[in-house]
Amino acid sequence: MAASKRKIIIDCDAGIDDAQAIMIALTQEVDILGITCTFGNVDVDQVCKNVLKTLEACGRTDIPVYKGAHRPILGTSFDKPEYHGKDGLGDMPDLKDPDMNLLKETHAVQALIQLVNQNPGEVVLIALGPLSNIALASNMEAGFFTKVKEIYLMGGCVHGKGNHWVSAEFNFGADPEAAYIVLNEKNNCPVSLMSWEACLDHVLEWEFYDRYVGTGTKKAEFMKKISSKIREYEGDGPFITCDPFPICAAVQPQIVLKEKLVYATVELKGGFTRGQMVVDWYGVLKKDSNVRLLEKLDLELFMAMMLHSVK
Repeated sequence: MAASKRKIIIDCDAGIDDAQAIMIALTQEVDILGITCTFGNVDVDQVCKNVLKTLEACGRTDIPVYKGAHRPILGTSFDKPEYHGKDGLGDMPDLKDPDMNLLKETHAVQALIQLVNQNPGEVVLIALGPLSNIALASNMEAGFFTKVKEIYLMGGCVHGKGNHWVSAEFNFGADPEAAYIVLNEKNNCPVSLMSWEACLDHVLEWEFYDRYVGTGTKKAEFMKKISSKIREYEGDGPFITCDPFPICAAVQPQIVLKEKLVYATVELKGGFTRGQMVVDWYGVLKKDSNVRLLEKLDLELFMAMMLHSVK
């Protein structure tokens, strides 16, 4: 009897690396129960469009897509990053709008609750943007986290060097309260986290990028179009991606070569440090570990999964 596929839900704010991550998941032996959309790189309506564009490019519009949170829990505003373009997918003029009738009427938060309740103890949540949808689901549904199998997320910085705010990583800084809820109120649900610095530690060369977008398939051409401005933006720096890492770790656990269990929380009150992930490296707080930091992944396997995703 064949083993059942791992059941996953992807929660994202669909910029370019979210699209990369979704495309990886589509080519793995997993059951994607749905993709939930949140604000982040762009507003949530544009995120929904970007997810549907990605699914159309891959011929997988059978996967349910749900519209979720349009702002942080406290409603604070912030400037959108420029890296992904104004539309989140590189501002390519020849990318037609998707069929928005494919978008499900159910709100993403309600969909998360329903899907987890229908599959208790089986669902792996993979969060690639601000954690608002997941935090709201836990606020609405008592015991939500007790029914989630695992959470994998890209977020937080371990050295307090922000990539959008002074000391906060973008996803945590965009909704600090949501990040706090997920890290601190998740009961015994395991959380595996790929920090901003860990992403930077996994350097990819532009030669690999050229292979990645140069295979000549419809999917590779789509990726080439949406990511064409990245090289110009990075200048002399390496090819950087983030969101594919937690996807790969979630669907191919053997890719993780080095990890560290820590207690981590999120600063909510500091002026300059609001949204910063705080890691208790020396056990000063006397708390049990609540996060598995993913520190080193098998880069050869990662690149193979990236290349496979555009075939």
